[in-house]
Amino acid sequence: MKPINHLAVFGILVLAVAMTSCTKTSGDAYRRYLEKGEITYPGRVDTVIVRPGNNRIQLSVVLGNDPLVMRLHVYWNNFQDSLSVPVQHTAGTDTVQVLVPGLDEGNYNFALYTYDATDHQSVVVNAFGVAYGQSYSSSLVNRTLRSVEQSEGNGIILNWGEPAGGELGIDVEYTGAGGSLQKIVVPPTDTRTVLPDYEGQTALTYRSKYKPDTTAFEFFYPPASTITLPVFERRLPKSGFKVLELPTDILDGGYGWLLPYLWDEKYDPPGFATQSVIPCWFTIDCSAAAALSRFKVWQANDRLYDLESVKTFELYGSNAPAADGSWDSWTRIGAYESIKPSGLPVGQNTPEDVAYAKAGEEFAVPEGTEKFRYYRFKLLSNWGGGHFMTLEEVTFYTHDRL
Repeated sequence: MKPINHLAVFGILVLAVAMTSCTKTSGDAYRRYLEKGEITYPGRVDTVIVRPGNNRIQLSVVLGNDPLVMRLHVYWNNFQDSLSVPVQHTAGTDTVQVLVPGLDEGNYNFALYTYDATDHQSVVVNAFGVAYGQSYSSSLVNRTLRSVEQSEGNGIILNWGEPAGGELGIDVEYTGAGGSLQKIVVPPTDTRTVLPDYEGQTALTYRSKYKPDTTAFEFFYPPASTITLPVFERRLPKSGFKVLELPTDILDGGYGWLLPYLWDEKYDPPGFATQSVIPCWFTIDCSAAAALSRFKVWQANDRLYDLESVKTFELYGSNAPAADGSWDSWTRIGAYESIKPSGLPVGQNTPEDVAYAKAGEEFAVPEGTEKFRYYRFKLLSNWGGGHFMTLEEVTFYTHDRL
């Protein structure tokens, strides 16, 4: 009989006890795990696009493909602030737009979680963004509105200066001829804007628009600028002007200074020069009747306040000029005299004199003057005592709309 190895038997007994103990412990843990149910994680957010705004931020949140996701929760300010957004599923990829309002200017870290119907929470997704506000807006400026001009139609022309760096256009609001509010956007490349119609003596408001970066979801503006639009007025279209040659009217003097040059929109010689007859007169057919509000006359700039430049004249109107050229069918609108700002003698012009003449001298028309199609200038005297008369350009204005 072989001797029993007591150490081997003891080892087998210890191993058996240990295996029994391990199996019991593992089983208890597994049963406890099953008692709580299987851990479920809803599909997390796939992508977050952060768009800065004015004291707010917009999050465009692209969800994953988990149809069980029922809501999205966004935290910021170290989880002190939050908002919840329900999820409406569509046939395609779901994108949830989240607007986070009431933010101070600065950087923000957002923590985004999705939840299913039983409030299981997804793994977190973080996103970073910037909110802009008064500090940024206070650095913005409106484009300069250099001038406002009348057009030949029912509109008005706005002449703009150059845009500031980063400007993306100009928002303009004004009142149309019918009293309705009109809104237009002027592109940043435009320096001239034609408003097709407008109501005179009403406000026009404009403000330049900017974005702090290309991802911003809204525009930022400086305080609006406002002007009062002038009373409606338009230029009579010179394209319709033509000569009405009546028997007593003066002819051109034969030096290439022709009557149609008075409306050719060229403000350098030659203009119109008459024959050597003083006083003398000529007639313009405007093609359609209009009541004048004012008119402008330019002297030839090679003889400002000198030589043959017209000094005194009268303007008449008619709708049925007598065929014999007589004055019976004409109504006198007014008697006018050219003014020299400095008052200096002939041959002495100041820079102010020159600038005033080259801008065109403006003459008023009495309010209530009736509409005429034909206008007749009667030239009475010139500045330098010349034997004939010269004019460079004529422009008529009216309050009548087309």
